[in-house]
Amino acid sequence: MSDHDVAVVGVGQSEFGALEGQRVTEFGGRAVREALLASNVDNDGIEEAYIGNVASAAQDQTGVVGQAVLREVGVTGIPITRVENACASSTCAFREAYRTVRSGECDVVLALGVEKMTGVPTDVALKDMSGASDAEVEGPMGMTFMGVYGMRANAYMDRFGDVREELADIAVKNHSNGLANPYAHLHLDVGREDVLDSRMVADPIRLLDACPMSDGAAAAVLARGEVAEKLTDEPVYVDAVEASSGDYLDSDLEYWREELDERVSERAYREAGIGPDDLDVVEVHDAATIGELMHYEGLGLASHGEGASLVRNGDVLLDGRIPVNPSGGLKSRGHPVGATGIAQVCELVWQLRGEAGDRQVNDPTIGLAQNSGGALVGEGGVSTVTILSTR
Repeated sequence: MSDHDVAVVGVGQSEFGALEGQRVTEFGGRAVREALLASNVDNDGIEEAYIGNVASAAQDQTGVVGQAVLREVGVTGIPITRVENACASSTCAFREAYRTVRSGECDVVLALGVEKMTGVPTDVALKDMSGASDAEVEGPMGMTFMGVYGMRANAYMDRFGDVREELADIAVKNHSNGLANPYAHLHLDVGREDVLDSRMVADPIRLLDACPMSDGAAAAVLARGEVAEKLTDEPVYVDAVEASSGDYLDSDLEYWREELDERVSERAYREAGIGPDDLDVVEVHDAATIGELMHYEGLGLASHGEGASLVRNGDVLLDGRIPVNPSGGLKSRGHPVGATGIAQVCELVWQLRGEAGDRQVNDPTIGLAQNSGGALVGEGGVSTVTILSTR
């Protein structure tokens, strides 16, 4: 074991959904309690905490949200830092926690993602989310994230042909997986025709291609390797956490490909000492179904233009060669923007420990989570890649 090894010792998640009447302190506190119990760590054993939160319009507690949530579970008197990076906020909080432990500064650190999004009119929520795009250029033009996904889907299909049926099948897959996830927002049994017949949102993106806006929280406790092995018999090691912004000034950017994923995943694979063929389970940022398909290619699971073949061949199903989004993904599990990244980590930990119930993948040892956040002129604001393993 290296002096710099870091492991996740426990995770916890609240239910995701429209949690009417519940404040962030309530469902955030539940996620933290679950993570502490799973970690065998007392509330006074946390030395530092990083909180992913965007503070959307539906949220009353917009400042010191981490302090407010952690006060509920008796985690006080420590450094608590909020991290905002759009939909990747909690992965970036997880990354800061990882780096704090890896540096030797702390032995045990908490990463939490929490968000309240429901309970406000749709136009208010959409305006709120538009702040994660270019507010000076794209926002005033009425651009929404589903609009961006629609344009990217058209760019992809102009180059590689119609993949609408495969996109519908991605939605079907993720909803099927979500039916086995007790934390999921949308427990829907849908078929291909249901997706293809659902209301158009931003051609070719239809309602059932898009994820919901959700409330929820997810938490993870990270510990130095030697400490982790004393706390649990099943540490899940953090082999890489990489993140990057886009370039934005590149006029040759190709909108049919996930170039940002390609750069970030290459670094993560190198850090972890593996390649895409070594992965056993993957969680990706499927805010829209075209996003999932393009992430297949950006992460090297398929060559450019071949992502749809993974769907047609069943490779990404629970019993397939490389299961993707066994949690149900954003599409079914839901998307509380500040919590999504750590929810992906929770799923990987449960999968790697064999604790995922009816959605369990067969004997995984290495998992990857890809989480995106925001966009500027069509390119991602941030892409993150996290690789976990049982070693």
